[in-house]
Amino acid sequence: MRRGDEYRIGERQEQSFERAVDYYHRAARRNYAPAQYMMGIMYESGHGVPQSYKEAAKWYEKAFNQGYRRATSAMAFLWESGLGVKRSRSLAIEHYSTAAEGGDLRAYNNLGLIYRDRNGSEHNDHGAVVFFQKGNLQEFYPCQCNLASMYEKGLDVTRDCETASTLFKRAARQGSLTAKRSLADMYSFGLGVNQSDAVARHLYLEAARWGDPEAVAFLSGEEYEGPSYDPVPPSPTTPMEMLALGLRYLDGSTIGLSFPSAVFWLESAAKAGSTAAMFVLGQIYENGYGTERSSKVAMKWYKWGAEKGNGSCAYNYAYLYEQSEAADFPQVCLAMYQSAAENAPDDDIKSDALYSLGLFHSNGVGTEQSDEKALGYFCESAELGNASSQYLAGIMYLEGSGCEQSEEKAAGYLRMAADQGDGRAAEILSDIAN
Repeated sequence: MRRGDEYRIGERQEQSFERAVDYYHRAARRNYAPAQYMMGIMYESGHGVPQSYKEAAKWYEKAFNQGYRRATSAMAFLWESGLGVKRSRSLAIEHYSTAAEGGDLRAYNNLGLIYRDRNGSEHNDHGAVVFFQKGNLQEFYPCQCNLASMYEKGLDVTRDCETASTLFKRAARQGSLTAKRSLADMYSFGLGVNQSDAVARHLYLEAARWGDPEAVAFLSGEEYEGPSYDPVPPSPTTPMEMLALGLRYLDGSTIGLSFPSAVFWLESAAKAGSTAAMFVLGQIYENGYGTERSSKVAMKWYKWGAEKGNGSCAYNYAYLYEQSEAADFPQVCLAMYQSAAENAPDDDIKSDALYSLGLFHSNGVGTEQSDEKALGYFCESAELGNASSQYLAGIMYLEGSGCEQSEEKAAGYLRMAADQGDGRAAEILSDIAN
């Protein structure tokens, strides 16, 4: 079983889903419930075996019959969505409830979604709040995001946009796409937070990098009505539809939460050419959204996206490669940061890439040291809003590094940084004024 995990995540071994399946299958045939559960995961995600909800259900049921809690929740998801088994919401509720009694976080979220469904006969906003709150108390971001929505709308709780924004912030920090987009809406209108078009735009851009249809539509000025709760979505046929469905399974706000199904559809989108899906898969493994963290696997997806011209992938690949301290990291990272700057999907990524290029030239890493070139990158990044670049550009003008000394230009850049909350810049501006 342990060897199967190593091959699946690819940390101590070269990743091989086929080898992982081999080890899981050996243990599963000995009636080892965790291995039977993992066989279900492999079939649901299509890792090392052809994707099959029917086969996944067979293995989940074996583990479920032995009382394995995670398999109970997995079977409930299949019954609720009718994937691989005959759909039965009553069985789904029964088994989600059993899993929830044992503290299963996924069960809290998905049971809450069923109760929140206004079109279902089981609709019960109070029940939804109770289960979302259970997950929130354990910092489970899907539950935090869904509980925030209850507070935002005033469903079974007093409407409280401040509490909603706090919960959205906590969920967004853990990667919730719906939380980022919802928080962006709140900053746009000043609901529960100080109104800020700049913060809202940053959040919309983050969501758009993931290929979120609503964020993409907002930034392009188009109308888009997001999907409501739907336990049985239509089968996607295009890369964009595959990406959207994968994001919904990953987020657990308009459909039952299922990481294996999310990965299957995201990988399907990536194989069909979606570089946004490649970026999302990199994010999943880099940050451990629904799985173990793995820089190696994350870098695999980022590299593929970078090679296809995705600037976000190039930037993240360079950042992780830099941390690896490989012998050739200066040259590889310099080229990737340059690619990120040239192919950035938005000003945020471009400014970050330019800032990194400035550091490389300032320190002479992977290239000849040049204060003049470094300042050029910092200034370009600063004009796009990067506070760190604004501060460094100000310092270089103050000291005359790579340029003719100019207190006026220094003050201008330092003021930009101070306006974004950089205390160092504010202190230097105060000294300049005196």
